[in-house]
Amino acid sequence: MAASDPRARIMSHMNKEHDADLSRYLQAFNGLPASAASAAKLTDLTFDTLTIQSRSGVHSVRITPPMKSFADARVRLVDMAERAQAKLGLGDVRIDRFEGPQGAGLASFIGVSVYFVSAAALALGFLRPGTAAWAALDGFFPYKGAEGFVWLVRMIFVPVFAIHVTEAWWMAQSRLKKFNVETGSALWFSWVAETFLEGVPAFQRFDGMVREEKRKKDAAKH
Repeated sequence: MAASDPRARIMSHMNKEHDADLSRYLQAFNGLPASAASAAKLTDLTFDTLTIQSRSGVHSVRITPPMKSFADARVRLVDMAERAQAKLGLGDVRIDRFEGPQGAGLASFIGVSVYFVSAAALALGFLRPGTAAWAALDGFFPYKGAEGFVWLVRMIFVPVFAIHVTEAWWMAQSRLKKFNVETGSALWFSWVAETFLEGVPAFQRFDGMVREEKRKKDAAKH
């Protein structure tokens, strides 16, 4: 008989498909920090209250206006999810995958990676007079050979490092958090590391994925 119980169906659906929404209800309407609102599970549902258990305990979230019947649940819970997203400054879609660089992005990724490998090799003493790497640079680097290359790597290290750290930080703050990529997850680290090495093209690719997810969502409404 449980299958015919609308309350049980709603609770099961929310716990299976919308646990992120439950966490956001706690953050937006009850003022909990994300850590305290994590691992959210709907444990009870009435016409005017959601009872949600999270990592920090059991919490009651008011449904306003109250439902007249459980037939109102979908509309009311979707409205609450949208209000919670807006209050928390979150986007209305979720990015749940990583896409690697292509084209100009791949060229940027390779170039920056080569630079940081060179900087590391220099710092660790692998790039010094008498080594094969030094001889190779002497043969092809156009400005004073290996000595010119070493001078350039050292000269631009601080600004290059600062720029790429800032880009990675901005990706986390302006994109990953907004579009529901969990901080500290493997997906989060993939995007942060990629942005550190690739720079602007990573933002362009991520924004393209957001536009595609929004198109899918809009198409599903019709």
